[in-house]
Amino acid sequence: MITNGWDMALRTILLAAAIGLAPIAAFADLAISANDGKQVRAGDGLPMKPTPDSVSVIAFSSHSNPLVIGDIEVCATMIGPPVAVAVAPDYSFVLSTCPQQIDAANKLSPQDTVSVIGLDDPTHPKLLQTVHAGMGATGVFLNKRATIALVTGVNDDTITLFTIKDRQLTQKSQVKLEPKAEPRDVMITPDGRTAWALRFGDGKVTKLRIEGDQMSRIADYAVGVQPDGGILTPDGLYLINNNFGGVPGHTDKGATSVLDTRTGKIVDVQEVGALPEHVVLSADGKYLAVVVGNGSAGVKTAPNFNSVFGKLVIFKKTGGKLEHVTDAQLGHACQGAVWSDDGKALLVQCSVERDIEYFHFDGTSLTKDDAATLHFQSRPGAIVTAKTR
Repeated sequence: MITNGWDMALRTILLAAAIGLAPIAAFADLAISANDGKQVRAGDGLPMKPTPDSVSVIAFSSHSNPLVIGDIEVCATMIGPPVAVAVAPDYSFVLSTCPQQIDAANKLSPQDTVSVIGLDDPTHPKLLQTVHAGMGATGVFLNKRATIALVTGVNDDTITLFTIKDRQLTQKSQVKLEPKAEPRDVMITPDGRTAWALRFGDGKVTKLRIEGDQMSRIADYAVGVQPDGGILTPDGLYLINNNFGGVPGHTDKGATSVLDTRTGKIVDVQEVGALPEHVVLSADGKYLAVVVGNGSAGVKTAPNFNSVFGKLVIFKKTGGKLEHVTDAQLGHACQGAVWSDDGKALLVQCSVERDIEYFHFDGTSLTKDDAATLHFQSRPGAIVTAKTR
């Protein structure tokens, strides 16, 4: 039985689907969570066997508790930054990347696939297509018209461009970077003409030109040590990203940095703590959320499990500067976050607990609603909404 505020909305979406209307319009906010069951860890207190990978559709807002309304078993990942899933602006389809698979010897081996998932009825997602990108396919990004998708290949140092028509992907172009560049994330500017690829292996970001269905390399800039996931501001003027090893000249600790895309220069650095996993802006671009591992345990039997926790850090963004607002305690080895459309609530994935936590934000403080936590069979590892990536 449905017992929260999404009861009427879910009934509406099911009715809309039954009579042939566009069911997605029944929801104001949807989040897409990619959940990884391949990451088996001794000490989890669970059987040492994989659970199914999946992609979940979550309805949520700042007024109602989150609710999983649909699931599909497809390959998904928590490896790398939590950017291995993308959704079309109209929520008509989802892309989920797959950098690993379990092979015949029951071991993890590299993979290169991207799943295209239809959301005609988000309560029953359907697999439409599977395509191949670079090996170790991880970061994925759609342009604003959902006509171009870029995918990073961590293992073979590639960025692959796909065109999209009728929700079908066709590979058209690929840029090969230097060996061990390890591109983990890529973002397309709002005008669709430029992209930025973060290179975990050598501390650079590569600027790319997109012309029609072709992509070419423009320039490289230094951003920090082991740059992980990032986000572009809505005006495209700034690239904000996490750096596991800090930023030379500023700090050697985990940090969030701001790059001016017009000059290629770093204009702000904020030390946030060890293993910053995700950066995500509110839909209006005013606030930035950073999910930080903070040295928290990767398994429940770790000695520091009950003493060290992840944290959620909120900054206010003014131009290229970040001003700290507040922090909140998270679970362990937490991954991605998304804002509600109105910027008053957040969902945060925590992989050890295998849950998604729900927070309210009033502009100055965060309040966690424990009763609204969502629990999963596999580890939530990447998350997206149409307005926060």
